[in-house]
Amino acid sequence: MAAPASTSRRSLRARAGIAALVAALALGGTMTSISAAQAEQCPCSLFPSSSTPGTADSGDPYSVVVGVKVTPSSDGRIDGVRFYKTSANSGVHTGSLWTSDGTLLATGTFTNETASGWQTLLFANPVPVRAGVTYVASYHAPAGHYSYDVGYFLNGPAGQAPITAPADGVSGGNGVYTYDGASAFPNLSHNAANYWVDVVYDDGDVPTSAPTVSSETPADRATGVAAAAPVSATFSAPVDASTMRFSLTDASGTQVPGTVSYNADATTATFTPGTQLPSGTVFTASVQASDAWGNAMGDPDTWTFTTNNAPPTYACPCSLFGSGATPAVADSNDPNSVELGVRFAPAVNGTVTGIRFYKGASNTGTHTGTLWNSSTETAMATGTFTDETADGWQTMTFSTPVAVTAGTTYVASYHAPAGKYAYTTGYFSYTHQNYPLTAPASNGTYGYGSSPTFPGASGAGTNYWVDVVFTAS
Repeated sequence: MAAPASTSRRSLRARAGIAALVAALALGGTMTSISAAQAEQCPCSLFPSSSTPGTADSGDPYSVVVGVKVTPSSDGRIDGVRFYKTSANSGVHTGSLWTSDGTLLATGTFTNETASGWQTLLFANPVPVRAGVTYVASYHAPAGHYSYDVGYFLNGPAGQAPITAPADGVSGGNGVYTYDGASAFPNLSHNAANYWVDVVYDDGDVPTSAPTVSSETPADRATGVAAAAPVSATFSAPVDASTMRFSLTDASGTQVPGTVSYNADATTATFTPGTQLPSGTVFTASVQASDAWGNAMGDPDTWTFTTNNAPPTYACPCSLFGSGATPAVADSNDPNSVELGVRFAPAVNGTVTGIRFYKGASNTGTHTGTLWNSSTETAMATGTFTDETADGWQTMTFSTPVAVTAGTTYVASYHAPAGKYAYTTGYFSYTHQNYPLTAPASNGTYGYGSSPTFPGASGAGTNYWVDVVFTAS
């Protein structure tokens, strides 16, 4: 590597040592990789601490990410990343572990470095890895001057079971790099160079049976649960998110929409409902997953809880959706002039002071907002949006607040003269509540026309991201 940015893609030829490769081949056409001579008890690495590079300082002064592909022969964990450092390889170094196609699995910053020699970063949480799967370990050298040995992976792998770096060509080129930034995935390779990047691997205490659920929140049969409470399950081992089946259903069997997230070591899965849960209702939570090494639960773990009978507390002005809520699709690509709306009902008397909608950058033109009487389909108030931003949530305030009655259904809408509205399909598969406002299920309304019109057609549960601003009496 080692070239200005304009020639960095040719730099392995220029400064990674073509001469070194020629010399190696002249000595018999091979370049033997260094490996741990004897099997060592894990935690273990590709290279023993006594191993040193042929070229400690590449002389390349440019910021670069260098890495190595590794493949475990047994299920285990990668605890961290190592690299060999020369004194000229200065600055703050970060280490990362990736899947072979560039998904970042873990990253961290090297601390307490010595002036030269092997440096080690241990991740905050070990990363589960699977036997026979290839991963990429890398570090960022902000000042360049990385170590290397050209041709290192030409004739065979480095290291030995249970962790090896495959020979060049087995999983694509080994010895990888990129000049695309400190957090970029190193996907380039040249001349099978070893940049002296390594991992800390351990195959001890890997589960061989299915994970179990050790705790549930809310607890099984809990009562008085808050309407906005997340629902979580803690497992005996890290879980594979791609296998997770986490559901929350009410007494009628209707599934509550929501999202699943995980704690840092993937041992706790949390389901966050997309709506406040209705009061005084029994819900059933269910989880089923495989752990990170493929051991699958045979049956789901289920538990029940009941929400608080009292309605949630609130502070107005109130809306159905928070300012951080965003659509799945910001631009429908529909160019037709259209009115888009949402049906809602307040739980208490109050006033509607304005209309909100989420705008994508292509949703241009003058937008008007209207509040409608749902039963008579007549406009109760209308106004024009001003001072809009290029995208995101827009708010229009009526010149006079409109009184609304508890338990009565209204429609809030806006007119998109150029179409290109935002939407999320299936959003209203369940009643959406942000007390004291409720948008019933099977919501989302629209009506095509060149001017504002009552949106009487059903969106069959599609959310067009229309909202109100409400103040309780």
